[in-house]
Order: sequence, then structure tokens, then C-alpha cells
Amino acid sequence: MQQSFKYFEQEGSVFFLKGQKVYYYSLSLLAFAAAIALFLSGLNQGARFVAAIFAFVGCIGILRSTGKASFDVASRQIVIKATAFSSEKVYSFTSFDHFLISKMSAAFIPLNVSAIMILEESGREKRIMLRQGLFFTKPMQRLTDELGEIMGLSTDTH
Repeated sequence: MQQSFKYFEQEGSVFFLKGQKVYYYSLSLLAFAAAIALFLSGLNQGARFVAAIFAFVGCIGILRSTGKASFDVASRQIVIKATAFSSEKVYSFTSFDHFLISKMSAAFIPLNVSAIMILEESGREKRIMLRQGLFFTKPMQRLTDELGEIMGLSTDTH
């Protein structure tokens, strides 16, 4: 029986984290627009340098949209590929330590919210970015709840 999840697609015993292409493409588009505006209106080298930084950030956003994560319940493995050009990294479910939902605020307004998976691998902490969002932490909590269910984690709160 296949379960229905909002943030994951299931193929057999493997669950694939749905990508955030719209989120990353939107941020990249804004960065490229800022770069073009600064480059065209820049009267000095400083403005052109900042335009180059915005263009670089836009490229990173597009690269980040190519990342993939899968969770194989049968072999109890996590396969992470950060970008199209990076190699796959494989972790065991037993390496899982905890989830972290991080919120960055400015003037009491949450600007960036991230769901991060913390793994303990060879005595070192590994942080895996699962998802990013704007303003609200509830979607990140739902994501970690779904992933906890997929991984068979206990939901007991003592």
C-alpha cells in the first residue's frame, strides 16, 4: 500500500524528496534582475562588483535546484546529491541524530526558515539541508513529521 505524502514521492520502497524548483528559480530570477539593474545603472566599479555578486548568487540558486535526496526504506539508506555536479553521498538511517528547524528573523519577522537533518557519521556531525522556506515554520515541521514517519522514527514525547 502506497502512502500519500505532501513532500515526498514514492517509488516502491524509495521516497524522493520533492524539489523546490519554483523557490530557487524565483530567488535566482530576483538575483539576476538585481544584477542587471545594478550593472546597467552602476556608475562606478563598486556597483558592477555588487552586480557580479548578485549574478553569482543567482547561479548558485539554479545549481541548488538540481539537488536530490532519496530515502530507501528497504536498505535503510539516505542518498543525498547537493547539486547536479556533486557526487552522491550515502548515509545509513542509523546515522540519524535529529532534525533542526532553523528560523532567521529580522525585526521579529521570520525571513528564512530551514529544515535540516543532523547525522552522526564517524564521530562528526553532518548537516543535510532538506528544505528552505519563507516566513513560516509549520511547513518545515510537517516535512520532518513525514520524514520521521518514512524512516520509522518513534514519535513518543517523554
